[in-house]
Amino acid sequence: MSNQVKQLFVAVATYVAIMGASCLLVSPVRATSFTTTVFATGGAVGASQPDSVTFGNNSLWVEYGNGASSTGGSGSSTIVQYGLNGSVLHTYSIAGSVDGLKFNPNTGQVWALQNQDANSTLTIINPTTGTTSTLTYGPIYNSMSGTRGLDDVVFSGNQVFMSVTNPGGGTDPVVVQLTNLASPLLQSGILTSGATGTNLATGLPGTIPATDPDSLKSGPNGSLVLRGEADHALMFINNPGQASQSVSFLNLLNATGASAGAPDDAIFPTAAQGTFYVADTGANTIYAITASGLVPNTSLYADVGNAFNSVNMSTGVVTPIFTGVSPHGIDFVVTTPEPGALGLCLIGLLFCVAQSRRTKAKRVQNS
Repeated sequence: MSNQVKQLFVAVATYVAIMGASCLLVSPVRATSFTTTVFATGGAVGASQPDSVTFGNNSLWVEYGNGASSTGGSGSSTIVQYGLNGSVLHTYSIAGSVDGLKFNPNTGQVWALQNQDANSTLTIINPTTGTTSTLTYGPIYNSMSGTRGLDDVVFSGNQVFMSVTNPGGGTDPVVVQLTNLASPLLQSGILTSGATGTNLATGLPGTIPATDPDSLKSGPNGSLVLRGEADHALMFINNPGQASQSVSFLNLLNATGASAGAPDDAIFPTAAQGTFYVADTGANTIYAITASGLVPNTSLYADVGNAFNSVNMSTGVVTPIFTGVSPHGIDFVVTTPEPGALGLCLIGLLFCVAQSRRTKAKRVQNS
């Protein structure tokens, strides 16, 4: 090692000692913080009642229900593709009520599930061409009563899961897995409304709170998070569709131990910092809640009642973070962290070492 490089190492070591323990490769965030701003409003695109929100291909996609019938009888929904600066990139009008809206990472397309309470169909949006195509559902759905529908979807690797609304009895499926990706879409039931699960607050077994299932989200390690709206609860499905599948649930409570109200959507953030995009249906507004100090894949957040809340996974108690009119859909977008002071030091060190080696090589070459 040359004297120049040795001196450089000594200088860097001295600097790091002065900076102290706070200098880390990625500067730590020691407390959770949230900052709320308005991202977009429905009025700007002539739409109302925003609900589902999904992120993909560096765009935020928002569904505006516009008061359309959930059985497909009347009205249409507006799907807006936004840039992350809030600019409107594209709008789509889809007949009926779109409730579930998800970006498919396998294809780069967006799935819009229509008419969650009857006459359900699926519209697939191709962002590259700006076109849409409609698919129908197969035998399992067709055998359901005329008051049921497919509500939401999760893509987990090559598997596709959907939530089913309005079960009439304990044997009715509330989550199905698609077994093909062409019209008609075929399904296999993986969870029924009468299934048994573990209450995370008590540790005791019980019937899952799935009399009114709705939104479906992906959770840690390939799990699913299913909302029980009228049940005021959330359900967690581990190893969905496998022989080792298990279910647990939480009844949502306020600080006094009473029911916290109906949840609409729930999500586990996948990074320590990022932005929650929350659709407030009643306010006709999409909020951006920038957060830091999160615990990835462990901390849980949910829209419950009129607030966006943190959820205690041991007790089910919710703590309001932002209060709106009626927050509904949520998605989380990761913010790439900047390197901390020590990270910058190490980057500089590597650059200097590389420069030193190049200089030495030139000297040898010229000698």
